[in-house]
Amino acid sequence: MSIVTRSGAEVDADLSFLRSTQANATGTVADADLTVVDLFSGCGGLTIGALEGAARAGRRGALALAVDHDERPLAVLRSTLNVTGHEIVTADLGSVLGGFSEVPRISELELFKGVRDVSLLLAGPPCQGHSALNNHTRHDDPRNDLYIAVARAAQLLEPAAVIIENVRSVGADRRGSMARCASFLQELGYAVVQDRIDLTRTGAPQRRIRHVLIATRSRPLEWAWPDRAERSVGWAIGDLLDAPSVSVFDTPSRPTPTNRKRIEWLIANDVHNLPNSKRPACHSNGHSYLSMYGRLWWDRPAQTITSGFGSMGQGRFVHPLRPRTLTPHEAARLQFLPDFIDFSDVQHRGALATMIGNAAPPSLTISLVQALCEQAAI
Repeated sequence: MSIVTRSGAEVDADLSFLRSTQANATGTVADADLTVVDLFSGCGGLTIGALEGAARAGRRGALALAVDHDERPLAVLRSTLNVTGHEIVTADLGSVLGGFSEVPRISELELFKGVRDVSLLLAGPPCQGHSALNNHTRHDDPRNDLYIAVARAAQLLEPAAVIIENVRSVGADRRGSMARCASFLQELGYAVVQDRIDLTRTGAPQRRIRHVLIATRSRPLEWAWPDRAERSVGWAIGDLLDAPSVSVFDTPSRPTPTNRKRIEWLIANDVHNLPNSKRPACHSNGHSYLSMYGRLWWDRPAQTITSGFGSMGQGRFVHPLRPRTLTPHEAARLQFLPDFIDFSDVQHRGALATMIGNAAPPSLTISLVQALCEQAAI
């Protein structure tokens, strides 16, 4: 994998993007020269990154269609992009999309009605079936077959390029979903490349290793990543250190009295790993999960941000300098989700945590779309 050195101005653009409270204006599909379809979109991490990457490459990007089974994150994306039409749709893609060799279904024709000349198909299929944290159906989960739905969408939409991201362990799926998807895309004439990427390389201020598959019609993408220095927690959230708690977005979760004492002990003793003597009895001996009940470092990238960022018992989520866990705003920043994403109507802490924790950091598609544009693949 090659490394491309970006200019200082472009690197500085990342922090400006992250702190921006106003999204770049996006055109309509009619006047765009780069159109995006996003499957399993959630609150739009992949889409927002793709549109930003297009803008940095001097292209006019527009969202043609975003689909998810959950209306709540779609409402956030709709408000963020100020979309009022039919570009954002609630649907269960596992039911709507047919098999790879089927005659087109009515449900498919309805979903993709009017969607033409797609430049880029994005997809982040639900990862729970592949996750090492899933002890019940790990690597053998029907949800993994949603990879095949992505290949089906590519068959129907004929995009210039496809980007699919998922957890690092997706290749271990005993159902072979990812491998079958890649094979189907090759049958359609795409050149397919794939790799595991630590997203710190794309500028994300967290350790997050993802499997990325890219299919292009013209020729294989030459992997090219911005040569960014590692971004730290402080780089991402330093300006939020004492942000007023005016909403749930800027308010940390309330810990139990016992966890409050643990958090205060970490801060008072300037320690990042809670000793066994202070952990719960079920977690005090024979474990290898040092990050659990841990405190972040100010001058290092965060660990992978999950929907459990509000609980010290679910990861290294204690703030480096304050006796509390991360706020949703801070977790969003560490996910490289910019401030212009409109979470203002999400008042339920659990829903907010799920949207943020499940999002794909936009830094990934910023980097990839720039590379695809530079290599004339889209």
